[in-house]
Amino acid sequence: MKELIEVFRMNEISVAVRCRILIQLGHAINDEHEMNITEPLVYELVKALDPNNNDVETPYYLNKLNH
Repeated sequence: MKELIEVFRMNEISVAVRCRILIQLGHAINDEHEMNITEPLVYELVKALDPNNNDVETPYYLNKLNH
């Protein structure tokens, strides 16, 4: 999952592109491990980059957050 943090910290590409990469990378990591383990982290990282991002405002992410 360190790849998620590396993408989050990249300054060479735009916030919008990093958000899309984080989401896709999260899916790839989940597929690799055959588990849904990245959703809370992806949600937090995307929202930290772009608080107005709605791509993670879906039941897929929201149901996995620990409130």
